[in-house]
Amino acid sequence: MLNSVSTALGNKAYQEGHRILNFWYHHVLLPDGSFHGEIDSRGNIHHQAYRGSILAARILWTYSRAYVKEFDSSEAYRERLEHLYQNFILHFWDTEYLGFYWDIGANNVRSNDLKHVYAQAFAIYGLAQYYQATGHQEALLFAQLTFQLIERHAFDPIDGGYFESFNRAWAKSNDDLLDPKGHRANEQESKSMNTHIHLLEAYTQLYRVWPNPTLKLSIQQLLDIISSRILNQETHHYDLFFAADWSKQSDVVSYGHDIEGSWLMTEAAEVIHDQVRLPLFQKTAVQMVDSVLAEGWDQDGGLFNEGRGTTIIDDHKDWWPQAEAVVGCVNAYQITGDSKYLAMAETIWSFIEHFIIAKEYGDWYWQVARDGTPNVEKPIVEPWKCPYHNTRACMEVWERLAHLEESNA
Repeated sequence: MLNSVSTALGNKAYQEGHRILNFWYHHVLLPDGSFHGEIDSRGNIHHQAYRGSILAARILWTYSRAYVKEFDSSEAYRERLEHLYQNFILHFWDTEYLGFYWDIGANNVRSNDLKHVYAQAFAIYGLAQYYQATGHQEALLFAQLTFQLIERHAFDPIDGGYFESFNRAWAKSNDDLLDPKGHRANEQESKSMNTHIHLLEAYTQLYRVWPNPTLKLSIQQLLDIISSRILNQETHHYDLFFAADWSKQSDVVSYGHDIEGSWLMTEAAEVIHDQVRLPLFQKTAVQMVDSVLAEGWDQDGGLFNEGRGTTIIDDHKDWWPQAEAVVGCVNAYQITGDSKYLAMAETIWSFIEHFIIAKEYGDWYWQVARDGTPNVEKPIVEPWKCPYHNTRACMEVWERLAHLEESNA
């Protein structure tokens, strides 16, 4: 029974991953390595839209990862990867003050030149994956330099963790780029869960190709900060926003980030071969998945966006939490061997198939209402709507379940 479920789910994930990659390759990416910054849900291209560095880095990561995993390893694919990389460096890298801009205009001139650690993290993520795919030494050098910039300018030696927002010349600034819903209580030198879990993700990928002792220490410190400051040990949810001294500024729960972070923490401990932290984060991962499923999961199989305590405060179901929930459940199954997590992964995938996949367009709807009605006013492509969460989920699920089947054969 388990073999049939895992085989079916793995095959579905593999096929859907190809479908999404093909959509972006043929409808979003341009031959010179650029991309359309916005496409609405009706397929209309907004040619004057800004192009974000986060989206650019996520595209670079996605197609580099697909190349490594042999979703497509043709010469044409390899050539497109090179163009993606060259375009990313040419237009988003600041040659004067170093680091990556937040976004650029349609004319390739920088628009918002803030140096946000969140954006730098995704640059590392994409560059390190591109290096793994191609062996392009320059890409690794850019990733290493960006790591050094973050450690030099953003690390907080007093309270731990990282400050997040800086101006072009790397002087501290305040902004709300990661808080569009206004969850932060004030504008102090803030730290966020979101930046720290994605910095962990980026450093983990960099360590795969550059197992540097200093980098390993930074990963261990990030794991400890997330565990001791960001993760609420009583509720097994992440808190979202903090002041510089880690005093909490928000009581909102983001179910998608919880279940995403659950497997990212486990992955980090595995990659750095930390046998002390790994069992602790495996236990934590299962606790977090259990809390999310108990409080943030709807009976139709979808994951709500946000809650406060045990009350749902945003009952929309965005595309990316569904993707991360499938990976988080498969990860919990790998840790525990409990088939209920594999069954839940299949249930959430069924919700994705029925409500989230926009079959007429090739990608996924951004959001559906609680009754499953898609929000067609939100774009299919824009700075925060990328091929990273869903194709990554497809590749992770396909690979993890294939490994499980091989080990049980």
